[in-house]
Amino acid sequence: MKIITSGITDVGCVRASNEDSLGLFPDLNLFVVADGMGGHAAGEVASQMAVEQIKAYIASNAKDNGSATPLSNEEKLSKAIAYANLQIFKTGSEDPKLNGMGTTVVALLSTDEESVVGFVGDSRLYLVRGGTIEQLTHDHSMVNEYVQKGLLSAEAAEHHPQKHVLSRAMGTGIDVAVETFTHLPEVGDTYLLCSDGLSNKLSALEMSHIIESSGDLDEAAKSLIQKAIQAGGEDNITVLLVSYVV
Repeated sequence: MKIITSGITDVGCVRASNEDSLGLFPDLNLFVVADGMGGHAAGEVASQMAVEQIKAYIASNAKDNGSATPLSNEEKLSKAIAYANLQIFKTGSEDPKLNGMGTTVVALLSTDEESVVGFVGDSRLYLVRGGTIEQLTHDHSMVNEYVQKGLLSAEAAEHHPQKHVLSRAMGTGIDVAVETFTHLPEVGDTYLLCSDGLSNKLSALEMSHIIESSGDLDEAAKSLIQKAIQAGGEDNITVLLVSYVV
């Protein structure tokens, strides 16, 4: 199998600046989407730092360093996100203009054998396989915690006024609880990484239809952005597609 990718980020129709960032690093098998938050340009700085620092950590640990117990890809990605979190927190603590900045992140470390996913916040990863779509991550949000506790239905959560309140984000503390898992890819699989500017505007079925009906990944990414803009585009929108082909 080989991996092909496409990614786009767009400011949307309302926001003055784009606080989303994305990273496509095929030489490292690394793909990242981050959605920043904070006053002035702080959100943009946080999301860019997340992408850059995760890449830097993965690059510095790309080869076996001779350790008796080398890191697994899942451990490597978890440590990369934790490292990036610390750098964001330190930068925000040292610069009053950036104080309190934070970001979500969803990252994919993909090889022929496995796909490792790491995430913090409410940026999502979906799997499109065989005509179906499945959300593989879950939101680190107050509303989703209500759903998990049985206090709120998934349908009600989609329209809850506090849907955007995060229970976990990068940069808000020295440490962050990074969630990771390993998924086994198959030929024909497409992973969709996105910020909530997309997932809040299009249903999973709409996203799946666009991806499967498009001629290639570039067309699919452009169509997803366009449809989210047509649906209002109040937020920044970021789409990153990773597909396994023969």
